[in-house]
Amino acid sequence: MENVAQQQPGVRVWPGLPGDRLLELMTGAQQLVLHAALYSNFAHGPVNKLIRRRLASGELTSLTLIKLEAKPQWRDEFARVLRPGMAAADMDLLLRQSRDWCCELKCLAPAAVNLVSSQALPLQPILLLGDTVLAGQYAHSQETAAHGPWLELDSTALGLAPGTLGQWFAQGVPVTGEGWPRAIGRYVEECRQAAHDIWMLPSLTGECQCR
Repeated sequence: MENVAQQQPGVRVWPGLPGDRLLELMTGAQQLVLHAALYSNFAHGPVNKLIRRRLASGELTSLTLIKLEAKPQWRDEFARVLRPGMAAADMDLLLRQSRDWCCELKCLAPAAVNLVSSQALPLQPILLLGDTVLAGQYAHSQETAAHGPWLELDSTALGLAPGTLGQWFAQGVPVTGEGWPRAIGRYVEECRQAAHDIWMLPSLTGECQCR
């Protein structure tokens, strides 16, 4: 297949993380997979309220949170990528807030929330929102990922059957495929490997103190 740029329904590029669109996509999805190095921006805003409400009502049936536990070899450099110029103590606070938020959601709905600790080096922030992929970029820049370009891919408009992203995340991405299905599969595989394969850490006893 010739590798040519395409302009077609199902592909959108946003200048920065589109907050309103993110909420819209989350509202319409029964399954979410969140693969980000930090969730502190989500923990105290409308994303937090929306997820809690939908978990409590049962509308959100499956939420996978991939929580970063950085390796010492790249922790400091990656912290500078996430928050350029931030003091180490402030960065530790954000990471703690992120972990606490993940645990709070796990305690709120233990059957629906799959909390995974991973030491895989994050390559992109990727959100699987039902049948839609929303993906950003990490970069050595004074601008954080939230202010960079974000790619939105509607998998059903691009040739995949409804529910395929969740199936691939759970069971594996097929090695065959061309065009958009193959391109979309890379994002799912990044999430899957971080959550399911050799990078996944065993659950830590007492990691989440649910009351």
